[in-house]
Amino acid sequence: MLMTLYRKYRPQKLSEIVGQEAITTVLLKQLESGNIPHAYIFSGPRGTGKTSTARILAKALNCKKVKGEKFSEPCGECSACRSIVEGSYMDLIEIDAASNRSIDDIRDLREKIRLSPTEGRFKVYIIDEVHMLTQEAFNALLKTLEEPPGHAIFILATTEPQKLPATILSRAQRFSFLRPTVAQITTRLEQIAKSEKWGFGKEALHEIAKAADGAFRDAEVLLEKIAAVNTKADTAEVKKILGKGEARTDLLNCLVEAEIEKALLWLNNFLDSGGNIRILSEAILADLRALLLLKQNVGVELLGELTEGELAEFEKMAAELPARKILKWVNLFTQALVDLRNASIPQLPLEVAIVEACGYDRITESESETPVEKPRAEVKPVEIDVKKSATSGKLEDVLAHWEDILKAVKPKNNSLEIFLRGSTPKEFEDGVLVLEFGYRFHKDRFDEPKNREMVEAILEKVLGTSVKIKGIVGTPPLKSPVKEDLPAFSQGSKEETDPVEVFGKLE
Repeated sequence: MLMTLYRKYRPQKLSEIVGQEAITTVLLKQLESGNIPHAYIFSGPRGTGKTSTARILAKALNCKKVKGEKFSEPCGECSACRSIVEGSYMDLIEIDAASNRSIDDIRDLREKIRLSPTEGRFKVYIIDEVHMLTQEAFNALLKTLEEPPGHAIFILATTEPQKLPATILSRAQRFSFLRPTVAQITTRLEQIAKSEKWGFGKEALHEIAKAADGAFRDAEVLLEKIAAVNTKADTAEVKKILGKGEARTDLLNCLVEAEIEKALLWLNNFLDSGGNIRILSEAILADLRALLLLKQNVGVELLGELTEGELAEFEKMAAELPARKILKWVNLFTQALVDLRNASIPQLPLEVAIVEACGYDRITESESETPVEKPRAEVKPVEIDVKKSATSGKLEDVLAHWEDILKAVKPKNNSLEIFLRGSTPKEFEDGVLVLEFGYRFHKDRFDEPKNREMVEAILEKVLGTSVKIKGIVGTPPLKSPVKEDLPAFSQGSKEETDPVEVFGKLE
């Protein structure tokens, strides 16, 4: 029978649980002494071994080779141990609280729990994702936990213990499962690859471990996925299959060099080749976190997941970049990751972040404490035709002059013009214009006093009447309300702007 890796290599003894030694030591002592509590709470991130530990505990309590009132590790050979592994043991009841969360489900459990075990010494109830139960169901469960029958053991597993009522928490022994390190996951993958006779290198397995986000089960699923393609995949092929690409060596270097066109082309080529935009965004943020921590001289201790080559590259980059710039990039790409959920054009939030990051780089490097007047290309002021009909203050008038307004804003603040081009005038009543932005980040930048006052002054000049603007956040637009195409980012902007005006004062 075919069996997935995470089931095939699931730990069968407490000593095989990796990264949870503090928990397994206590459980073994309890088994050996015979002092078994009637209820446990296993909490922690997904894929850390909560359910596996619960099943091992059920095996230990019902193992046929145990005599007397003291227990030990399960033998794994008796009928009870084999039945639990196969999922056919009558006295191990596993309940998914996400789909069995009502009071009726718990009442049914309370009625059946009174019955004596069918095969073993204990009935073990594993309730997974117990935080999903309704309040009424928790109240019903509480009654059972207060007066449990002697043959019943409850193991409540959850990824969100903060959602459990205090009355439940106080009636069970709680064990918090730790998130495993990348090194621990890599070691586990090496053992599996060796057992399966696969030829993965250590760096390739290291990449899989990083992508698993602290979950053994996720790492094993990813390993199986990649092995289906190539059981000897190298690091580059693993990155390609995972959809991570070479974010460190390519895109990040484009940001450092402020190469907007190259960065945007790289991004779109990456997506065209099947790359995952969310995984890429998370990888960029992980890279920026590495730079930020290294800049503070604490990265080596906190970034154990980096290879020696990556660490050397990041240390060099962190030494060259100012902390202010790194912080700005972190904020930009964090907002881009948030905006991905509602983006009608998947790559647009990341493209905006790239343009802003590269633009900020150019500005930062050109500014100084004592500004010196430099020769600059003459920017011709935009001639605005103020028509008498505009004084009526109608939304139609704003839309009719919207392109003129954008042209007037661009020489003063190029980045703000980009944000405004992606916004939509929605209402105009009593001198108040409601402007809808696709992203909160854009609205927040517009709401900075200097930016808002500048646009209001331009509107007053165009419309011939005083205008106040109210910004709101709506759905990210597919296109500008006036002009079909977005500006050509690939050409870059040669005009200098005030960084404080665009980005706000950084403390």
